[in-house]
Amino acid sequence: MEFLTRLGASNRVWNAIVKNTATFPQGISVVKESSRARRPHVDPKPVPRLGMVVFYGGVASFWMIASNRWWMRVPMDSFSLSAGMWLQALNVVLTTAILLFCVLRHAYNGWRIAEKHRSAVSEHARQQSRRLSSRVQTLREEDRAWIAREIHDELGQLLTGIKMQLRLVEDRLGDRGDRTLNPLIDKLVESSEMVDTTIASVQRIAAGLRPSSLDHLGLATALNEEAEQFSHRTGIPCVVKFGKVPETLPAAINTAVFRIFQESLTNVARHAQAHRIEVAFDVSGAVLELVIHDDGIGIDPSAIDHPKSLGLIGMIERAESVGGWIRFEQPSGKGTTVTLTIPLSAFEHPIDLGP
Repeated sequence: MEFLTRLGASNRVWNAIVKNTATFPQGISVVKESSRARRPHVDPKPVPRLGMVVFYGGVASFWMIASNRWWMRVPMDSFSLSAGMWLQALNVVLTTAILLFCVLRHAYNGWRIAEKHRSAVSEHARQQSRRLSSRVQTLREEDRAWIAREIHDELGQLLTGIKMQLRLVEDRLGDRGDRTLNPLIDKLVESSEMVDTTIASVQRIAAGLRPSSLDHLGLATALNEEAEQFSHRTGIPCVVKFGKVPETLPAAINTAVFRIFQESLTNVARHAQAHRIEVAFDVSGAVLELVIHDDGIGIDPSAIDHPKSLGLIGMIERAESVGGWIRFEQPSGKGTTVTLTIPLSAFEHPIDLGP
């Protein structure tokens, strides 16, 4: 009953995130930020203001009227009159050109300011989206870890107790020496085998939600076990080569690297038509690098930025959530190379790389 209650509370957490509410069960709280709080202001139209246009127009008109009146007071002969008409026309053209230049320059400056504001708003939205995505992934991993522990501990203990009770009844019936009880003993043996199968399924489901080796034995062991399980399921050899790997890494990096590795293997099994996978994992110079190469048909470049490529988008978001980046390349020949790079210098606690 406690397991079902906690699971229902976990579902309410996700529903609260989707509805953007401000209160969560079990002491989890989220401050709901106002849509207008700390958001950069954006001018709706990058055009010159009416007052500035009127000012420029007034200055130009004053100049043209004053210059014409001064020109009319100057005594002229026929030749000077002809030249004066040309000078007046040139004065109109130059004044109009200067007026247009001033208006367009002001409009351009307004456009640049508006573009800066739009870039600030866009960057603000990206940062908000990245933080929300990181928070959702963190809650998802916490729920997976908790559910995996509950399944492994609670259901595992109950199933083990049932198996022991069945074994006890089987021994008691066998001690009686009554052959008429043999069919019943056979049924008990079959039930015990079914319990063993159920225990194995529980362990497999718990490991699929959150492998215990990732939390207790380290990232390298978890990657190696995942590669072995992938090869067993698909028949595709997956060889993992480890370089200089620290004993401990931040939990966020462990989770991100492991999930990206899982998604890469899933993509290979679904789309690559590969016959072999080679993986290199190394940490050198405070930079973590994971390289996954397969000999399949290669990745379609258009699929990387396609909005429906949710798996690739999730890999990119996970890498960015820990300050890293990921590259999808198709080297000469065939196959795809996925390179994950994460600088470790951004994390507060130093990482011991060993001697």
